[in-house]
Amino acid sequence: MEDSISLRVLVLALVILGIGATDIAAETSFSFWALPLSVVGAIWSYYRRRDRNVAVQFCIAIGMLVALGAFFGRLAGELNDTRLGLAELLIQLQVLHSFDTPRRKNLGYSIVIGLILLGVAATLSQTLAFAPVLLLFLAIALPTLILDYRSRLGLQPLKTQKEKFNQKNSSSLNFKFLILNFLLIVGLGLAIFAILPRFPGYQLRNFPVSSAIQVKSNFTGRSIINPGYIRQGKGNNQGSGSGGTGQNQTGQPGKIDNNFYYGFNSQINQNLRGEMKPKVVMRVRSQAEGFWRVLGFDRYTGKGWEISRNEDVTTIKRSPWSYQIFIPPSAIAGKTQEVVQTYTVVSDLPNLIPAMANPKEVYFPTPMIAVDKEDGLRSPVELSEGLTYTVVSEVPYRDRTLLGEASTKYPQQIKKHYLQIPPEIAEKVRQRTEEILANYNQEKVSKSAKRLDSPYEKALYLAQYLKQRYSVPQNPLELPYLSEKEDLVETFLFKQKGGYPDHFSTVLTVMLRSIGIPARLVAGFSPGEFNPFTGLYVVRNTDAYVMTEVYFPRYGWFAFDAHSQSSSDSPIY
Repeated sequence: MEDSISLRVLVLALVILGIGATDIAAETSFSFWALPLSVVGAIWSYYRRRDRNVAVQFCIAIGMLVALGAFFGRLAGELNDTRLGLAELLIQLQVLHSFDTPRRKNLGYSIVIGLILLGVAATLSQTLAFAPVLLLFLAIALPTLILDYRSRLGLQPLKTQKEKFNQKNSSSLNFKFLILNFLLIVGLGLAIFAILPRFPGYQLRNFPVSSAIQVKSNFTGRSIINPGYIRQGKGNNQGSGSGGTGQNQTGQPGKIDNNFYYGFNSQINQNLRGEMKPKVVMRVRSQAEGFWRVLGFDRYTGKGWEISRNEDVTTIKRSPWSYQIFIPPSAIAGKTQEVVQTYTVVSDLPNLIPAMANPKEVYFPTPMIAVDKEDGLRSPVELSEGLTYTVVSEVPYRDRTLLGEASTKYPQQIKKHYLQIPPEIAEKVRQRTEEILANYNQEKVSKSAKRLDSPYEKALYLAQYLKQRYSVPQNPLELPYLSEKEDLVETFLFKQKGGYPDHFSTVLTVMLRSIGIPARLVAGFSPGEFNPFTGLYVVRNTDAYVMTEVYFPRYGWFAFDAHSQSSSDSPIY
């Protein structure tokens, strides 16, 4: 029998920390019932440690069988992510086990369960809130292991202070020794962490996804639901509004919503002024850094963009026994890289599903999703706080040589939708674009010595040119609104010599179209800030922006950024 009260208290503390860590990481509430029951069970076990307790052991066995049955029942609905179900099973088993821990080995089982719970919590945690719990667990684990070791050797606790000082060879609980060892272990751990390579993604193929969400069967995929627009009372579920205050889809002046990005809609109005207040909207675990693409636009309106085929979407259903949804593959001839991404929504987002380019599998909690003509993914419901889903993308490599040799014989459907320009500005923009390209050797805005004899080199050069020759005003809020007769691209190129960051990509897209290169505007999120402690990209609403996608026959769409200094250098997409 284990008579050490100190060991029992420390083991109970480890179990309590394991349960608490799971609650912190998964935002659950197991502690409300598991902690008091564990304390009661620990007290009961100590006072009844010398009794046989046959009736109690029988009830514990029945309870464990019930808990196991409940776990398998839950497992059927959560095949893609069993971590939380496993944690709940372990907590239930530990609470039952706490009523029967007469011996040291029984306490050892509790130590192991506490350690497993801590490990599960570590895989669920997405913030540094888990770090203090880990340090506290380590601080308690050291004296627990020493007391457990003493118990295994059959050493009795020292009775007097005199004996403590006289027995130099005794393995007594020396707090100075414990503190020094704790600091040494923490220091060594941090040193090892500092020199380890940072892996931003998966080392194991695990596809977390939230519990199933039931939706109405009449989902068509034509609606874009943006909480910012609906909250303001501007627009409706069909995505006809443009959000914020004083805005509409016709390009009239207005202010942007300070929480939600204006570009996540079927129509965007770039004649808006204002700025967003930064807040975290997603956390992403990915095998590679990327642009979290949301949706694309094909028609330029003069002051913004719209999706001309917004109602031409395809709904795709998943099987009832799996969360896996297969997306029809794109015909891509070049080399690709499979990239797994898991997204956890932190703040409400529209029913548009961020994903890296060319998704081929989506693990999503709804029975179906929709795919539009601009390769955007749509959900039947808004992406609400706490929702988790996983995407597997086949992202194409950006091979400059191959893309430079790509054909210029574009399919008729591509030319029909991605060469459109308002006739009032078409000739003027074309002349300015050709003038910039003709002065390539004089301008020297690019370090490359390659000739501008391909759409790829022209797109890359024009993006660099806009970055270096045009600018964002010192105070963007003072950028004047466009009048009813003014065109955004024309004003940017010939009057203001700059604009908002998003205006740069609009101008690049229209310039490319003016010289016969198919292009479209895409909205999404930059990678965000990588947290080396959690391995997650922290994405804020202010990371949302637009880029230009250019079409290359046989190789698909590739993104070019006319404002950021880092986008076009990525080896993929």
